[in-house]
Amino acid sequence: MTVIFRRNDALELNLCEFTGAIGLNELKALAKYQADKPEILGSDTLNLVRQNGDFSAITFEMLSMLFEHYKVLFTPLRLQIFRRAVWLCEDDGPKAHIVHWLSQDAKEGMSSTVKQCHSFAEAADWLLLMDAERAKLETGEGFEEIARFQFPPEPARAL
Repeated sequence: MTVIFRRNDALELNLCEFTGAIGLNELKALAKYQADKPEILGSDTLNLVRQNGDFSAITFEMLSMLFEHYKVLFTPLRLQIFRRAVWLCEDDGPKAHIVHWLSQDAKEGMSSTVKQCHSFAEAADWLLLMDAERAKLETGEGFEEIARFQFPPEPARAL
């Protein structure tokens, strides 16, 4: 139900938290927000799906369409380096959705290299954080909330 986008300017790192039942509206709003602020698109991001994160209302087809939308957002940026986007799930529930998202080619259209990690330590290693920065990733220290996306639950669709 909520997507919270945080940023740590000192680390040049984004933290995007997913909590509750996530619908397509939240993901589209997040994409639009990022498109309107291209300066944040070039930064590395930890996508953190909290223990109660639930993507079950989103089909894999919907995810694939959203992935194509993200490619359209990233293509004009022509980033000179690959940005890193790491996914960390506190629960197994949303992992199938994350695996589906990560199975698509993010390098070609989004100048991104992506990975699913299983701990904050693994994510910090992959994001190349120094020892003094590692704890901030897990505690959220220095990450300021800059956007929040929350919509009423989407109505059920007939099969």
